[in-house]
Amino acid sequence: MKLAFSTLGCPQWGPEEVAAAARAYGYQGVELRALEGSLDLLGHPCLQPGMVERTRSFFQEQGLSICSVDTSCAFHAVDQAERRGNVETAVRYAELAAALGAPLIRVFPNEVPEGATRIKTRDRIVDALRELAGRMPAGVRVGLETHGDFAAGRATADIVRRVGHPRLAVVWDAANSFAAGEAIAAAAQAVAPFLAHVHLRDAAPRGAGRHWLPRLVGRGQIPLAEVIGALREMNYEGYVSFEWEKYWHPEIEDPEVALPDFVAAMRNDCGGGERQTMKGRG
Repeated sequence: MKLAFSTLGCPQWGPEEVAAAARAYGYQGVELRALEGSLDLLGHPCLQPGMVERTRSFFQEQGLSICSVDTSCAFHAVDQAERRGNVETAVRYAELAAALGAPLIRVFPNEVPEGATRIKTRDRIVDALRELAGRMPAGVRVGLETHGDFAAGRATADIVRRVGHPRLAVVWDAANSFAAGEAIAAAAQAVAPFLAHVHLRDAAPRGAGRHWLPRLVGRGQIPLAEVIGALREMNYEGYVSFEWEKYWHPEIEDPEVALPDFVAAMRNDCGGGERQTMKGRG
């Protein structure tokens, strides 16, 4: 397994700061989500035509891979025009990923709209993802995250199985599936045939709602050591990406604290029984 971190955890940083931190703290990859305060990667100056090649070369020269380009695209809407708009946006992100040499874009399933049924929502998601997967540029796959009302590994895997396209894979956000009430072993078994990428973080419930607040490793309730054990059992060799949701929760620890803390925990096998490891927007 290789370590990466999402720039959601350092949302004010630019590429130079991101790369410097990755090298200093011992990460092999970077997952692009936020840059210099914005989630709009398509509009960022360093990712425009004529500049994106320079950005790709910069990360390569730093010995870092861009392991994923993350989107906010979701495909649950009842309105067909809204779903189609998300497909078109996801295609643009996939083209950006190809230009950066990234093998994956992340998308969401996501929520069952008010008044809609779960089955019909699932079918709409399946139809949209089938179209999206068929439009991926060479070398890029769609990673469907365990998220929202489909956060359980078995729910996301069911969608991927129904789409039946080799360009569609799973991004397992283990904290999301755990927060949805699914045991780690069950989630791992469900996503294993389709797994392309993993998000990890610790967290604790915030009030009685569905969202969990990120915590440093060992200060929350997510069994991170169990997740790592499950990944080893399935011989997973991809990226384990630390998704510290600083963009959504500015009050949590700064990246200078959280990023090295995660690496230390991973090197210590998450601290065994003492250090363990959330659900979020991503």
